[in-house]
Amino acid sequence: MTKIKEEHSFQRVRLMKQAAAIRQNNGMNRHDALVTAHRIGALIRQMHHGNVRFHYTRQDGSVRHAIGTLTGYEHSFHQPYIPRPENTFVVYYDIEAKGWRTFHAENFLDIDAEDEPEKTRTE
Repeated sequence: MTKIKEEHSFQRVRLMKQAAAIRQNNGMNRHDALVTAHRIGALIRQMHHGNVRFHYTRQDGSVRHAIGTLTGYEHSFHQPYIPRPENTFVVYYDIEAKGWRTFHAENFLDIDAEDEPEKTRTE
């Protein structure tokens, strides 16, 4: 197996595990859980590169509009952010609230369509 196929296979297994955990936590059907897991993966990849505007439903039912990033995670916690597939929450640094936050993956709604990851300032 080539290195690229091996990595693709590893990512697919992680995606399936995360989808299974999402399904188990809230009873979502398999297709919706896979779509949610895939979208969460895309969000995390974008937040590793800069600020991302996204929306999720809070536990009280209100919609939270957030700008988040993961660029400072390693500096803050002294290890890279590698989400475990069995975790159903997403960690991010909230730019507006100036603090680390989490939300449940199944509550994720979307990334702003017009929003490209903003480059963080290093001044």
